[in-house]
This record gives sequence, C-alpha cells and structure tokens, in this order.
Amino acid sequence: MDHPRSWLRYLAAGDLDGGALDFARFEVDGIDGNKLGKVDGFIVDISSGRPYYVVVDGGGWFRSKFFLVPIGHVRLDEERKALVSDLARNRVENFPGFDKAEFERLSDDEIARLAGRVASSCCDDSTVYTDRSWIEQPHYRQPDWWETGYYRPERMLTSDRRG
Repeated sequence: MDHPRSWLRYLAAGDLDGGALDFARFEVDGIDGNKLGKVDGFIVDISSGRPYYVVVDGGGWFRSKFFLVPIGHVRLDEERKALVSDLARNRVENFPGFDKAEFERLSDDEIARLAGRVASSCCDDSTVYTDRSWIEQPHYRQPDWWETGYYRPERMLTSDRRG
C-alpha cells in the first residue's frame, strides 16, 4: 500500500514490545482524576519509533470515540499502569475525532492541519501549521518514559508490507 505521508503510522498498543508495560491494558486519566479512556495505540515516526500522539479510545455505548492526545501531554504512572494527561476531561471532550482508516490516507499538509486542530483544542494554541514545524512544539516533546525498544521499525515495515 502506498502511503501519501511515509513518515507517520498508527501503531496498535498491543503491537508494542513494552516488556512489563502492557499499554493495551492502560487507561488514560486526566489531571482532574477523571478517566479519559483507554490506550488504543500511538502515532509514531516509522523510521525512529518516536511517538507523537497517544490514540485514546474514549469509549461509548455503541461506538467508541477515538481521539489523539499529544505525547507531550501525558506521563507514565507505572505504579497504576496508566498514562496521566495534564489535561482535564472537559478539555478533551472538544478534541477532534480520530479515524485510523482516514489517517492512513492523510498527506503531510493534512497532518499539519490536524496537529493545529489538536493543539488549539488542548491549549488554545491558534497557530496554523503548514509544514512539519508542528513537531517542534512542546505538545510533541519526547517523553522520558518512552523507550526505543517499545517499537522496532523493522517490525512495522514488515507489518506494512503484509497489509
């Protein structure tokens, strides 16, 4: 499958090699203590494995609502086996939805616009991104808890060829 933007991919939480950390079982909690959802996966740079977003399954009765939380807004609570966001639930309720199938078709320009929408939802950041400059923003700082061993680029390349 030919991807219009070859550097970012969705990676299911269950596909990570987290050792004792099973991200597929992690909840995502807000700073206010309210549950935001469960970790569904991550958006990563395919060549380096660097994460940019946590894909959160917000739940629901009949359909789940997925949304993206910029990786710079979450910390690992290893004791509770959870990710904790510095955002409150009422803030993420306004986040744009996330569709994995649609994401696979987005161009770099569309990814930049998505980054702008997410940034304005979480931090009232009205910057409009038109290129990859969005990745340099604090929203996307590399978390100290993410280990390069969680993701192996060669594994993702292999799974991409199977799809």
